[in-house]
Amino acid sequence: MTGGFLKYTLRFLKALYEHTEGFMILVLCTLLVADVLLGILSRYIRFEVVFANELGKYLFIWLCAIGISAAAKDNQHVRINFIVERFPSYRKITWIVSQLLFLVFTLSFFFLGLKLTLMHLKMGKSAMGFDFPIYIFTAAVPIGFGLTSIRLIRDIVHHIRTPKEAGKGQGILRVEEAAGAASDNKIQ
Repeated sequence: MTGGFLKYTLRFLKALYEHTEGFMILVLCTLLVADVLLGILSRYIRFEVVFANELGKYLFIWLCAIGISAAAKDNQHVRINFIVERFPSYRKITWIVSQLLFLVFTLSFFFLGLKLTLMHLKMGKSAMGFDFPIYIFTAAVPIGFGLTSIRLIRDIVHHIRTPKEAGKGQGILRVEEAAGAASDNKIQ
């Protein structure tokens, strides 16, 4: 019985890890669309919804923060790959260095965002348009960049553990292949 529970729990945690950003983006997009519709309807029925614009801004911030993590998970961030082209034999090393620099950036924003969120929590500050704690909205920064950092650490460890050739199929080559496929589609 314990083995089955452990297996189910591990399967659940793996699915949660794989689909966290997708689920959060789905929920945030749904809330954002509902907020916009509420704002539009409130204009037609002459019912003023004070928080509609404010809530839309904060939902969009959450959406962007989680979107950064989703893009990092799939290695979809734009990179300058001229260094890789100049030194093709060091492709794996340049990939890892690129990810490490991105990790330093995301960890900086994680800690700064955490500091801001804790400050708002301590102050008890609320959003301007409605009485809702502002720390819930500023928590988007540490949560989004924290998830991004986890994805980057996983990618760095994966590239360090794989043989030299295995690093070629990820990230930069995927972007180059996608660009090549897009230009091939334009020719046809």
